[in-house]
Amino acid sequence: MDKTRVAQLRKEKGWTQEELAEKAYLTVRTIQRMEAGQDVSLTTLSSVAKAFSLPLSDLFDHIEEEQREIEVMEYSQEQEEQVRQRRAEKNAMLFLVMAVDFLLLSLLGYPIGQLPDSKQSLPGILWTGMLFLVMAASIYFLKVFWARHLDKKYPKSIGYKRVIDRRPVQNGWDFAARYWWIVFPIGGFLFGILSAVHGVLQ
Repeated sequence: MDKTRVAQLRKEKGWTQEELAEKAYLTVRTIQRMEAGQDVSLTTLSSVAKAFSLPLSDLFDHIEEEQREIEVMEYSQEQEEQVRQRRAEKNAMLFLVMAVDFLLLSLLGYPIGQLPDSKQSLPGILWTGMLFLVMAASIYFLKVFWARHLDKKYPKSIGYKRVIDRRPVQNGWDFAARYWWIVFPIGGFLFGILSAVHGVLQ
């Protein structure tokens, strides 16, 4: 009989069997069977692993049947590879979107900078509004359309959360690398406001 860590992991999270069943989109009876050591399909096990945001192999303490162990290990390897490829594609698209945003906003901002100071106020405010529209559209694209594409391409990677970096910020570059999504819009907003104010004062 295979011995899983489902009950232990559930209790560490402080979840009831009903809560785990809801998070894994399974019935309570299935969770009870799993915790009792009864065999369940790899698909069912994968649903529970996703609820815990863990690789499938981390659900087991011991697997008796060699064939079953091979199936679990192969599934886990495929899963880890899909997670790795998904992250690589996600990061590549993120930098591509950032580059397009920067290019678009630079092209829109350049003509404004060529105007006399007295005429930069309204265009500067419009550019600031465009900054937020572009950022919102980029986030929507990445979080909805691109995420949906990655879900279809890498189904075994669905449900695994990004590990948050809890290390303290070392310096300004470290802060910018981690929180670029805050620095970029705030910096652009402040630049636009300062330009508008400067234009009004002139």
